[in-house]
Amino acid sequence: MAILFKSLKDLTGRVVIVLFSLILLMVSVAGGEERVYYSIHLKSFKDIKNANRYVNKLKNKGKLVFWKEAVIPEKGGLFYRVYLGQYKERDEAVQFWEKLNEEGAVSYFGVHEFKEEIPEKPEADIAKSVPDRPELVKKIPPIEMVGRFIDNQDGTITDTKTNLMWIKNGWRLDFFSAVSWENANKKCEVFRVGGYTDWRLPTIHEWKILIDTDHQYPALIEPNPFENIIAHMPYWSKTDFAYSSGSSFTVERSLQAYTVMLFSGTINHQKKSENAFILPVRSIN
Repeated sequence: MAILFKSLKDLTGRVVIVLFSLILLMVSVAGGEERVYYSIHLKSFKDIKNANRYVNKLKNKGKLVFWKEAVIPEKGGLFYRVYLGQYKERDEAVQFWEKLNEEGAVSYFGVHEFKEEIPEKPEADIAKSVPDRPELVKKIPPIEMVGRFIDNQDGTITDTKTNLMWIKNGWRLDFFSAVSWENANKKCEVFRVGGYTDWRLPTIHEWKILIDTDHQYPALIEPNPFENIIAHMPYWSKTDFAYSSGSSFTVERSLQAYTVMLFSGTINHQKKSENAFILPVRSIN
């Protein structure tokens, strides 16, 4: 009888252990605790304020940028690593890193694996996950700024004087690095924001309307409605550089295009094969 009781007890114990293991497995799967994803390491900071400032510069709708703590004793202790993206497959992350590397946006190879939930989720992803809650994705009404500009609260700025709509952020992830003139035009053609698809490079005349050389870094009119403007590198214009009348090149076949340097507002020109940054614009009908 004692042997039978012991056998039943052992069997009951094993059943309890199996059931408990199944419960833990279900909880783990439901909570996504072991979900693996890959992110690209962009940069590291010792000061958390600098890490937050860098993240805020890069963060845009539909783009995931975040930082994580990392202790590296041989380099001085605690660092704050800034990461880009969330990829299910490592190859996807590597392919995007290679693209950034070709554009000069990264200086070393850094694709890291994580087995935890993303620390924060972009607003755009939250909106997609709750399509039955329209109040969560309701567009914020435009707020008129001082002067001639209106902040449309969707990443765009409207210039009421010229009927042009500009991208507010001068250094967003869609245009993270400098590219050739041809690639700049292609990027504008496929760019989508604010519900519009007709984005393009600004003409040199449209750039001149924004420039005020009485200001520097950036040399833009006040009140300046833009943010994260790159002042130490050129921005492309759509306008071909006009060669002298004696040149063998016509304007249509020009190998150079006008650029602007917004540190002091100077107008320059350079080969289309060279790199410059992008600030898209569109005409309002």
